[in-house]
Amino acid sequence: MNGRSLLARSARWATIPVCLLAGLANAQTSTYSLNDLIDRALQHNAQILAGRADVDEARAQLRQARGAFVLPRLRLESIGGLTPDAEGDVFNPPSDTSGVRDLGPFARAQLEFVQPLYTFGLLSNLHGAAKAGVEVEQAKLSITRLEVEHQIKELYFGILLAQDLTRLVERLQEELAAWEEDVTLDNPDIPVSAPFKLQLALLELHKRSAQLDDALKFARSALAWMTGLPEDEAFAIAGNLSATTSVLPPINELYARALRQQPDLRHLKAGLDARQRQEQAARSAYFPQVFLSGGIRYAVAPGRTDQHNPFVKDEFNLFNGGVFLGLRQSFEWNMLGADLDKARAKRRQLEAIETTAAQGIRVEIRRAYDICRQSQQDVVSTRKARNLTREWLQLARHEYELEPGSVKELVSAFEALGGTEEAYYRALYKDNFALADLELAVGGRLSP
Repeated sequence: MNGRSLLARSARWATIPVCLLAGLANAQTSTYSLNDLIDRALQHNAQILAGRADVDEARAQLRQARGAFVLPRLRLESIGGLTPDAEGDVFNPPSDTSGVRDLGPFARAQLEFVQPLYTFGLLSNLHGAAKAGVEVEQAKLSITRLEVEHQIKELYFGILLAQDLTRLVERLQEELAAWEEDVTLDNPDIPVSAPFKLQLALLELHKRSAQLDDALKFARSALAWMTGLPEDEAFAIAGNLSATTSVLPPINELYARALRQQPDLRHLKAGLDARQRQEQAARSAYFPQVFLSGGIRYAVAPGRTDQHNPFVKDEFNLFNGGVFLGLRQSFEWNMLGADLDKARAKRRQLEAIETTAAQGIRVEIRRAYDICRQSQQDVVSTRKARNLTREWLQLARHEYELEPGSVKELVSAFEALGGTEEAYYRALYKDNFALADLELAVGGRLSP
C-alpha cells in the first residue's frame, strides 16, 4: 500500500464523521448564535433577574418617599362589640350598682391624619436620596448586564475554540493512524525510532482529545446555566472562530465614549448624589418638624344614655374631632450627631473613589486596547506560521511517497502542524476575547 492511497483513504475517513455529526445536530438540536445566547441570558439569568428586583425595590422606596409629602398618615380604625347598658346621667345614675346589667352593642370609629408643613428640607432630601437610589440600582443592573454578556462571550468563544481543536485532533489522529500498518519494526524501509515516534504522537493526541472533551462539557454546562437553558436540552453553537473585523477607534475616542456610557461611572455619581442627600437629611433632623394633625371620632351604643355634659366622657357614646398645629423637636444631639458623622463619612468615601475613577477607567481601556491590537498582530503571525507548516507537511508527504524511510520527518511535520494550528485557533480566541474585554472596559459594544 503506497502513501498516496493512504492519504486519500484518510481524507475520506476524516470527512464521514463530520458530515454525520452535522446531520444529527441539525435534526435533533437547537442552534444558538452569540446574540441569541446574550438575549436568553438577559431574560433568564439569575443575576439579572435579581438586579431587576433590586430596581423595583428602589422604586418602591422612592414611592414611599414621595408619599411622605402628602398625608403620610391617614388611618381609619373601627371596632365593635358588647358593653353593659347604662341609662341615666351623672345626676341620675342607674339604680343597679352591682355591675351586672344587660349587654348591648356598640360601635366606634376613629379617623386620624398628619400633614407635614415644613421640615427644613428633611423630606425633600430623603426624596432626592431615594431617587438617586433608583439610579444606583439601574446602574448596577447595567453593570451586571455587561458582565453577564462578557461571560457569555467568554464561554461562547471558548466552546468554538474547543470544537475547532477537537476537530483538529481527530483529523490528526485519523491521518497518523493510517500509517500504523506500514510504520512497523519489521518494515526494513522504516527507521527503528519511527514506530515509537508515531505511537508517542498518537498517545499525545489521545490525551489532548480527552482534555478537550472535558473542557467542552464544562463550558457547555456553564453556558446552559448562564442562559437558562434546560440541563437536558441538546444545543449547538452557531458561528465559527474567526478573526475580528472591527477597526479600533482612536484611543481618545474610546476614553470619551467610556466617560459617557460607562455604568461604573453612572453608579458612582448616583451613589455620591444619594450620599449627599442623606447627609443633608441627617443635618435637617436637627431642626423642628412643623405639621398639621387632627381627626374625627364617633362612637354609638344604643343601650347607654348619650351624655351631653362637656365634663363627662363616655367612650361608647361620643362624637368629636379637631385640627391642630404641631411641632416636633428632637433633643437627642448625640444620636443625631452620630447619624450625621456616619453619612458624612460615607459621602467622603465615594468622593475619594470619584477622584481616581476616570483615571482608572482610562488605564483599563489603555490596557485592553493594547492587548486587542497585539492579539490582532498575533493572528497574522500565527496564520503565517500555520501556512509555512502546511507547506512543510506537503513537502514531507511527497518525500514519504518517494522514500518511506522519511516517515520521521512526516510525523514531525504533523506534530508541528498540530502546534501551529492550535496556536492559530488560540490566537483567534484571544483576538475575540480581547475585543470583548475592550468593550467591557468602554461600557458598550464597539461594533453592531
